[in-house]
Amino acid sequence: MFYISRNITADAPRVLNVMEDHDALFLSASSAKVFSQWYGFHELPYYDNTPCTQYYQQALQTFVDADNSAPAHYDAVVHNHTGALCGVFGERVMLRSTRAALGNNDTDENNWLPFSSSATKCATPMQLMKYFERNRTLNNVLLVTGDIADNVDLRVNPVALSSDTINMVRLTRTPSDISVLSVATLFDGQFSGGIYLQSNDGMQQKYNEFYQINVEKVVERCLADANLTRDDIDVILPHNVNVQTWKKLTTKLGISMDKVYTKNIARYGHCFGGDLFVNLNDVYNELDSQASVTCLAVAAGIGASFGATLFGISKGKETE
Repeated sequence: MFYISRNITADAPRVLNVMEDHDALFLSASSAKVFSQWYGFHELPYYDNTPCTQYYQQALQTFVDADNSAPAHYDAVVHNHTGALCGVFGERVMLRSTRAALGNNDTDENNWLPFSSSATKCATPMQLMKYFERNRTLNNVLLVTGDIADNVDLRVNPVALSSDTINMVRLTRTPSDISVLSVATLFDGQFSGGIYLQSNDGMQQKYNEFYQINVEKVVERCLADANLTRDDIDVILPHNVNVQTWKKLTTKLGISMDKVYTKNIARYGHCFGGDLFVNLNDVYNELDSQASVTCLAVAAGIGASFGATLFGISKGKETE
């Protein structure tokens, strides 16, 4: 078990209305109507022509400004994401952004390692949490999620709209309000073509069929690791793909749709790998003092990768 001691969503400079601002979102008016009325997307946080280094530096500065305690030592600052900002270029972006915001001067106290990963797309944060769980030499890691969806491939897929949302999470061994009870991941290599799967060869239809099967598998694996059952779940923190997908998934899982925290699908859209943390942040803030709940977060990434995480929230300490 490990913990989340700080979890902050950075505000974007603008929020676009899906129906009214469809041109900026690479949508026609008719497509915007479908996404809004059928799939449940109403608003999207939006960055316009912001250099990526500035984008992340601003978000990290929000994290620093909100932390009233002494700066923690970080073993690593990790950017988990979906888009093209990866490899050496992505690592340099995170290095410049974190040094500017966190004041790293290559001293022994602040000599953390910045790097980026998009290995399992939207399930990458769960892969990182699984690594943190196993690697006991790491005590504090700052996990940064988010992309700038500045092209149609990142912004729009057949059933979801992606937003420009950054979330920052501190993973720690020090007990806090939010405990990570278990993390599970699953990979299905037959769909490694991801967004390039061709519908005319039957693979896209096969992926749609296996989507629910794989989600159920990874959820069961996560529950088994924590010695819990589906009845123990109080809240589901969804992968914010769309409302209709979750109606099908809850039927498959035998869990009431009422347990799915869907409000951020309308407010934020799909935040890539940040969905689970954006939703976790709001669920925590809405809980009454001294309340305790068990939350199941689910993510799916093209490729195809799947992840599930169980969080135990016992509200009482001050946790952002």
